[in-house]
Amino acid sequence: MEEVLTYKTVLELIKQQSIIFNQNLENSRIEFYKRLGELTGTWGKFVAEMVKPKIVELFKTKGIQIRTSLQNVEGYIDDEKHYEIDLLLINSEFAVAVEIKSSLCVDDVKEHLERLEKIKKIPPERINLSGVTVFGAVAEIIVEGEADRYAYRKGLFVLRQKGNIVEIVNDDKFKPKEWKIEY
Repeated sequence: MEEVLTYKTVLELIKQQSIIFNQNLENSRIEFYKRLGELTGTWGKFVAEMVKPKIVELFKTKGIQIRTSLQNVEGYIDDEKHYEIDLLLINSEFAVAVEIKSSLCVDDVKEHLERLEKIKKIPPERINLSGVTVFGAVAEIIVEGEADRYAYRKGLFVLRQKGNIVEIVNDDKFKPKEWKIEY
């Protein structure tokens, strides 16, 4: 027996196909963002590994002798994460909190400045920074707009990849902003 297609039946078929299509589209979107997150996480680790080997030597030239280097340092209050620092370089007198980006924009710099204010109030777990002066730094491969100049004006060290090396690009006139830690 042959089924007669009515206007109502066609609309119902279109509705069912639309639901299936939207479900598939949503699943594809979720999978895309999952894979994108994996890729950017891997890329971020790659950039961090490019910066890390040379960074101790770079800050030594600025009079900051690094004794300890820690990655992904987090500060919590009541089990809620308030900040994460990509790379924290420490000695008994100074610390440098480094934000590492493959592509740095002004908003990234603003977020890092907020992070530096938070570290003054919220100590990282099992790291005693009491009495330490913290400096901020940003490291990037690509600079968007005036992000590097903005970071410089806000008192942050600016590290940039140049060929196979990383260098601090701040000139001799640069005076880093200090965040005094008093817990």
